[in-house]
Amino acid sequence: MTAFLMYIGKVAVLLAVFYLFYRLLMERETFHRLNRAVMLLSILASFVLPLCVITTHQVVSVPLPDVSGQQAETTAMPVTSPSYWPVVLLIIYVMGLSAKLLYTIYSTVRLHRFISRLELHPQADGTMIAVSHQDIAPFSWWNTIVLSRRDYETNDPALIAHEQAHIQGYHSVDILLMEILLAVQWFNPAAWLMCRDLRTIHEYEADAAVLARGIDAHRYLSLLMERANTLNHYALTNGISQKILKSRFLMMARHRSKPSHIFRLLYALPVIGCALMLNARTVVETRFIPSVSTVKVTAADSRRPSIAEKQGHVKDKEEIIIKDMNNPNKQEVRNQEDGMHASVQEQVSVPPIPAEADNDIAQVQSPLEEPQMEAGEAPASVRISGTVVDHLGEPVIGAVIKIRGQRRGMVSDINGEFSISVPQGSTVDVMYIGVGTESLVCHQDQSNLMVTLTQDDSD
Repeated sequence: MTAFLMYIGKVAVLLAVFYLFYRLLMERETFHRLNRAVMLLSILASFVLPLCVITTHQVVSVPLPDVSGQQAETTAMPVTSPSYWPVVLLIIYVMGLSAKLLYTIYSTVRLHRFISRLELHPQADGTMIAVSHQDIAPFSWWNTIVLSRRDYETNDPALIAHEQAHIQGYHSVDILLMEILLAVQWFNPAAWLMCRDLRTIHEYEADAAVLARGIDAHRYLSLLMERANTLNHYALTNGISQKILKSRFLMMARHRSKPSHIFRLLYALPVIGCALMLNARTVVETRFIPSVSTVKVTAADSRRPSIAEKQGHVKDKEEIIIKDMNNPNKQEVRNQEDGMHASVQEQVSVPPIPAEADNDIAQVQSPLEEPQMEAGEAPASVRISGTVVDHLGEPVIGAVIKIRGQRRGMVSDINGEFSISVPQGSTVDVMYIGVGTESLVCHQDQSNLMVTLTQDDSD
């Protein structure tokens, strides 16, 4: 409903713009047939251009993080009361449209019934002359010329040539099209003015056709002035009207326009371009990339003795880490898919075991284990923030910042920035598809961090 009303409004604006340029640039030109074509094409363009929507698509790729453990926040949508103005406007518009269409249908039926009761005389050129006993002004409708008994007996060639020019130019078709336009745009003053000017162009064409046959101009003007005083009761017909008689005289006396004035029609190009530009739109599409499981083996921790850091990424495979209890300095990484395995030797510095008096062995906490929290003790929270960049220093959009061992996390924004609150002492992994994972150990609040993700060259 609203879209239809917007479309009708756009058509009305375009009709007004095209008509304004026509009045400023082409109204006084003697290109009558060209002006008629320009008028009809302007009406057609006004109805077609609002339907031509140039759409550009912008795709934004964002990785889909695994944050299912977070509680979803629900926000209440504001409740808006329904608007009745579109319904009211549509009802008013339909009422005006129906009234104009009914009047046009009534006028057409009334005219055909009037012509059917007249005395008909077929002509050699296929036209029909209908003779009326009433004193009416001569007019034409489709292929029929309606004359009074006096005009038929006079058989003035200028009068017949004038009405034949209307028939040969198919001016009745233009009138019906303009009636449909007035029904659709009954509220638009520009539509009524365009209909009036198109009828004037019809008379200009008929006058030019009469003078082209060599008929004396002064005698023709006298005939027009004499017949213009007679009333015409049928608005749909092409007839002699006293309202535009002065304009017809001035046009017949005007010199022919220069051929270079045809280039004035280029005014239509910027109008069409502006209409297409204002009607264009951009559609932003968000594409979520499913995250790939990444396994990282690391022994780096600032709270423990220095350990060589090893990192491995598994893609489309699964790996099992096997520790040799007899040799704690050796661990084996075995691939389940192809049975291949590799050994990684690491030099681990283990603190000495203190000797007790009773030769009991004291238990020492392994440096590879996370420290245990006391029962009932709540871990403190710290906040870290910074920017995720690639090896070229460009911001990484959609990098996953995840707390190790939990299902909490977030993604970096369009500038690669992030800010997250994590438990004190926890490890935060920064991951992205196709690059290495970086880990951060969070002991205290940190800001303006610069996390650089390097290229992943693992198979």
